Amino acid sequence: MKHLIICSEYPPVPTSPGGIGTYVFHLAQLLAEAGETVHVISQLWQGAPLKIEKKCQGKLIIHRVPSLEKKSLWHDNFGSQKRARELEALLQSPFPPQCFSWQASLLAEELVEQENIDIIESQEYQSPLYYFQLRRALGFGPKKYPPCLIHLHSPTEFIALHNQWDINYSFFQTAKRLEAYSIATADALLCPSQFFARQAEARYQLETGSIKTIPLPLGDSPFLERDQETWNNGTICYIGRLEERKGILEWLEAAVAIAPKYPNAQFEFIGANCLGSDRINGDEFLKQRIPADLSPRFHFRGQQKRSQLPQFLQQARIAVVPSRWENFPNTCVEAMCSGLPVIASRQGGMVEMIEDNQTGWLVKESGSEGLSEALERALQTPPDQLRAMGDRACVSIRQLCDNQKIVEEQIAFRQEIVNRGAKQSFSVPPNLPWIENSLASPPVRPHRLDPSEQGIAVVITCFRDPHLLGKCWQSLQKQSQKPAAVVIVAKKLTDNSISPVLEQYKQCFTVEQGDEDLATAHNKAIKAVLSSGCKPLGFAFLNAGDRLEADFITHCESVLQHCPEVGLISSWTQYLGTRDKFWLKPCPSFPYQWLLNEASPLSVVRAQALYQVGSFRVGMAESFEFWDLVNGVMALGWVAVTLPEILGTSLRLWQMSRLNASHSDSVAYEKILTRFPILVERDVSDLILIARSDKIWSRPLLLFGEDNLYRLKIILCYSQGLSWYLLTKFFNISWDVLAKLKRKVEQKLKKSS
Repeated sequence: MKHLIICSEYPPVPTSPGGIGTYVFHLAQLLAEAGETVHVISQLWQGAPLKIEKKCQGKLIIHRVPSLEKKSLWHDNFGSQKRARELEALLQSPFPPQCFSWQASLLAEELVEQENIDIIESQEYQSPLYYFQLRRALGFGPKKYPPCLIHLHSPTEFIALHNQWDINYSFFQTAKRLEAYSIATADALLCPSQFFARQAEARYQLETGSIKTIPLPLGDSPFLERDQETWNNGTICYIGRLEERKGILEWLEAAVAIAPKYPNAQFEFIGANCLGSDRINGDEFLKQRIPADLSPRFHFRGQQKRSQLPQFLQQARIAVVPSRWENFPNTCVEAMCSGLPVIASRQGGMVEMIEDNQTGWLVKESGSEGLSEALERALQTPPDQLRAMGDRACVSIRQLCDNQKIVEEQIAFRQEIVNRGAKQSFSVPPNLPWIENSLASPPVRPHRLDPSEQGIAVVITCFRDPHLLGKCWQSLQKQSQKPAAVVIVAKKLTDNSISPVLEQYKQCFTVEQGDEDLATAHNKAIKAVLSSGCKPLGFAFLNAGDRLEADFITHCESVLQHCPEVGLISSWTQYLGTRDKFWLKPCPSFPYQWLLNEASPLSVVRAQALYQVGSFRVGMAESFEFWDLVNGVMALGWVAVTLPEILGTSLRLWQMSRLNASHSDSVAYEKILTRFPILVERDVSDLILIARSDKIWSRPLLLFGEDNLYRLKIILCYSQGLSWYLLTKFFNISWDVLAKLKRKVEQKLKKSS
């Protein structure tokens, strides 16, 4: 078979590779040695300057795309000014890792065609395969369809939860949404631990047993000889990032509590210190937790090269993996392989590696108390017994993670996937990211295409900037596929800026708006198109200040033809008159859509979805009428997608960003929420957490940036799930009720995970 693995952490990389990079490094080597052809896509940077590198007698080929620091290479790499703009936009987005994902996905499409790839693998973390999967689902990319295998390592949502980070910070929220999509559209899922496989099935509402489990391979992990002095007085060694998820705080507390009883115990920590904050740096954070009389026995070595780790393990008599949450940690595998018994929590695949009191010590309860008890048991173990436990640990982990056995299981599983073929990766999950529904469930709104519906009808409003109509019209004339119909809506058709265009292009329809609101004018435009006998597949509602790329109509109609469940197509959009301001959002979805219209003004609405929702709702304030329409389409069960491509520029993005909590806006926003009270009530807990995150909603140029608290209060008012007493307290007491609600939501998430 020919395998393609996408992994930005494949070494060498600018930072020390984590567990994902280590796994891919070992697996790619093992597959190549077994006679398989393996292509890997990773980062191009100063330490890895070759775009293509071959190893294992040509069986392992590493392709590299520019890293975030290599902006100067983008244009040459893709040969397109537009592509360079897209990469610049992704780099400046709230989630810069999209830059690698986008480049890797486009290269993957080329390799699928050129190298006849049979199967593609990527991890879910930071979703490097997202754009490949999305483009396939929308009908783009190569016509050969190798199945997509997602290897579950450590979703951002789980990392943030157990690090007590704000998951609603824009970086984490975007990562969570993209990762959920990759998982939902995977043709197969693989996980190294039963522990996390069962958690993922519950969290993402997947069928029980749908995730295949194969342990990580040993790779090149060596057995290390230790002398008697080491078994008598060697260190208790922790290897890994110093972060809360890794259980470092609980481990420190346990070690400080037990250390006075065992004056010879020395504690060593190898890994980058990630415990700092805006208020205190990481070193000071640690210093405050270790009494001065014990500090000489606590040794913090910082981040080390992977090649240096064996020397630290060789000086240890016990290793520790105290994590709050793990999958199948390489640190535990490597420690056991080296011949060490391991103290470990039960929150991860460690329970599948370690036999309590035989190859290590599993905690009896979570937290520092459980670790203290396990540490005391370990320190009471005689040196000769420690050596024997280490020998058993080495034997057992080498049996569980034997390279030959693992690569044979991997090849057999991959062959099974290839024989089965791609299926799920052709679909667009309709309900992301609702916890209550299965990500892999069928579309809520299946739709049969009407062959008589063809083309995209375009409605251009000349309400605010009629003098710009000429350039908007020119962008329509340059379309690779002409619109099915064009309607120009203006307050007065005799306006000096409009009449010359109408005189030149008499084939378009016209609607005079007069004093009517924009929604009424749009509905008249729709009626004018239908009255002419035209039956478009979709409608685009533009402003005179909008400019379309030449493929806008072609690509949008292609998606509507290819995906009958899709009711709305958004697109990446550039702010008119700027070089570096872009609208890049994931596919629109609830609950986020209640707080911000995630659909670009340059969107296309399927005609059938438009008719079913009742067209535009009359009486909505300007800019809210389209938001309300998008919500209506999605509430009916139609899928909304974002085409990952800059398809135009719009002046309306600036206008949207300047909306505020004026009386007219608040009335319009209330109308949006009261239209679907049951859906808003269902999402209210998530909305509270999202809206509370100042890091997202106070960012410049985001809709309602500084007034989102006001919006949140409206949401709460129209949720039947909260009492007026709570609402009164919420209005009058700063966030105390919100804090309680947040704790309840976090408890719910913990239970689901």
